[in-house]
Amino acid sequence: MDSQCYPGGYQVVPVWKLVAMWPSEKEQEDSVILISDDDDDEGESTQGSSVLFVEPQEKSPLEEKKSEELVDEEGDLVVTYCKQANVMPHARHDCSTQPFERRESDTSFPLGKNADICDQCYCYICDKLAAECQLWTVPSLCHCNAHNKSDFWKAQRNFALAGILATFNLELLELDTELRRGGDLLEKFIRDLSVAYNKYLIGERICPPGYECCCRPKLPPGQCRVCSSQNLEVVYKYSDVFELVTRFLNQADQESPKAAAVMLLGAAKQIALHKDPALLKSCQNLNHTASLRIAVPFLFQRIITRLQRMLVLCDFPKILYDKFVEFFHSISLPCHCYAFSNSLNVLPWDHVLLTTVLKGQNITGQRRQKGRKTYLWEALPVVEARVEKLLEKKKYKEVVRYLRAVKCMKTKGSKTFGT
Repeated sequence: MDSQCYPGGYQVVPVWKLVAMWPSEKEQEDSVILISDDDDDEGESTQGSSVLFVEPQEKSPLEEKKSEELVDEEGDLVVTYCKQANVMPHARHDCSTQPFERRESDTSFPLGKNADICDQCYCYICDKLAAECQLWTVPSLCHCNAHNKSDFWKAQRNFALAGILATFNLELLELDTELRRGGDLLEKFIRDLSVAYNKYLIGERICPPGYECCCRPKLPPGQCRVCSSQNLEVVYKYSDVFELVTRFLNQADQESPKAAAVMLLGAAKQIALHKDPALLKSCQNLNHTASLRIAVPFLFQRIITRLQRMLVLCDFPKILYDKFVEFFHSISLPCHCYAFSNSLNVLPWDHVLLTTVLKGQNITGQRRQKGRKTYLWEALPVVEARVEKLLEKKKYKEVVRYLRAVKCMKTKGSKTFGT
């Protein structure tokens, strides 16, 4: 059956020709009449008629909306709805609304528009809202220029978040409650120690023996103008500083091992920086707590002895163990403390020489390495701590083997183990 035209402008098309003759989107849309070629197929007819009038329909708003849907033919993904996401808290250099200019370590002034912020911008250094950062645009600091691609700003952030613990070269992920506790106590101690040390540097004016103030008010020595004109002796007494450090070391003995290690190492670094302004003038007239050159080695001996025992008795993680030792080696020791330079070179329990001695494979405590002989030398506090731990674990054979092989330096108040 071919196509026929009927009154009213309708076009009659057989069904089998419908697909081939269906108009494209660009062609004009006309009314179409569908005629079935199967006279017996009455089930598909409309009210017994073989003619069906198809009128062009306008697209509904829902269909128009669906036509705007994004379809991923390969992944079978259909995006049916899109909404602008909420802006989450972020560092200033990650802000999507405000441009950011990066440089390595510029702190003189805000770069470009780095000082501009949105409501969710955070300071990379302080780790708080940028609007609350007091150093956001302060010259020579300028936290607004900080970003995570700079080693300089990373170090500033670590120091701001880790505090004094940053000097131990500890990563933020390595910090736990014990280490932070030790860091907080150490920071408070450093502030108190600074006050006491500055007072020590001022000194105390003392009149010569038998000298009395001749003025009527009888002012204390050093406060009278007449007496001040005299050649009064200035004495620098370290006693107050010594007492402060001693109290801090006593407090460290009550803390957990990690916190105590931080406190002891920090105290050692601080007192190592102390200088004696009197040099050799008044050393002979002062006792061991008032003289800096006598008091500091005394305090160092206590600190080192405690640290040596802790390195043996406490199961510090290897990374933390190494960083504690590295921190001590970074301390610039004064001349009166040179004897402690290698005092924390304590062999770990898994050292080759030590393990062979404990297993009975080495009974002499000697080992040849690269043509040189090495001996199992250890300080007395280390030897005592090792014996204490071995006895605690009931390893009596290891105790005997160790004491036969280890050698200890002959110092006052110590003895040599072995032959």
